[in-house]
Amino acid sequence: MDKFDRSQQIHRLLRSHKYPISLSTLAERLECTQRTVRRNIEAMQQYGAPIEYHNKLKGWHYVDAESNRFELPGIWLTADELQSLSLLINILDDFGPNSLKKELSPIEGEINKLLSARGVQPSAFRKLIKILPISHKQLPNQSFQIVSEALLKEHQLDICYESYSHTKTERRISPQTLIYYRENWYLDAWCHLRNDLRTFSLARITQLALNKKSSKKISKQQCQAHFSESYGIFSGEAKHTAVLRFLPTIAREIAQQQWHPNQQGEWQGDDYLLSIPYADDRELIQDILKHSPNVYVEKPAKLRKKVQNKLQAALGLFTGQRVYV
Repeated sequence: MDKFDRSQQIHRLLRSHKYPISLSTLAERLECTQRTVRRNIEAMQQYGAPIEYHNKLKGWHYVDAESNRFELPGIWLTADELQSLSLLINILDDFGPNSLKKELSPIEGEINKLLSARGVQPSAFRKLIKILPISHKQLPNQSFQIVSEALLKEHQLDICYESYSHTKTERRISPQTLIYYRENWYLDAWCHLRNDLRTFSLARITQLALNKKSSKKISKQQCQAHFSESYGIFSGEAKHTAVLRFLPTIAREIAQQQWHPNQQGEWQGDDYLLSIPYADDRELIQDILKHSPNVYVEKPAKLRKKVQNKLQAALGLFTGQRVYV
């Protein structure tokens, strides 16, 4: 956390507490030393922050009047907030000039006010801070609206869905959660055809209609247990564990990444071994291929063979010996 983020956190802590806060408590909440907190308070006081020490209660607090509350000057947003704000603006822009864009315009207006109040022109913010979509799939505006309405009003949906393998099915689903993941939208829902929880790519829903029947309610705990065990967007109980060996070229970079909440990592010399639970290997294989030739699948052998087949097929395209897998 840099000094600007820390000052913002101190400001919020003092505003949200009725009584003065001790230096030790501030240091614990900000995960830094008391000396660092004291330097930040002194820096804030130089900006005119009316922060004082209360001798009797042995803590720091604001002493300004309710009618003239002090606010930090400039762009006092944390780095995480700037990133989230940038993402939201880019998503709004991606929708384009359509009816949904008009529906969301009040939100965009509030964002612009927030930026302007901090001395930043919204146009400059868009120009200087960008999130570039790589594999973004454009969605029909009506589809997104219908899915959102069903989710918020707790109605079922009747959909025609084309799977990853191009199999088409008609389903009735009860929406649970809408997710923006790797530049695309996904819907976690109870599938009445399969009688189980499933994840649907909105881009693969070819037709949909709102059904006025109430959605089947699935507990938050059950959804989390189902959707968080496996690797990536593919859900279900994890039945396998992949052990990947990353070579020294990228080992340290991989060691700093989180591929899965329940991953396990260990060093073997300069190599890094990453163990990941999974049920469906499609997304995992894609990520392994992205890091080739600096990663080797230790186990399971079935996963290693699939990756090997993909690599051989790719090599065949370049050598004129096409391989079908």
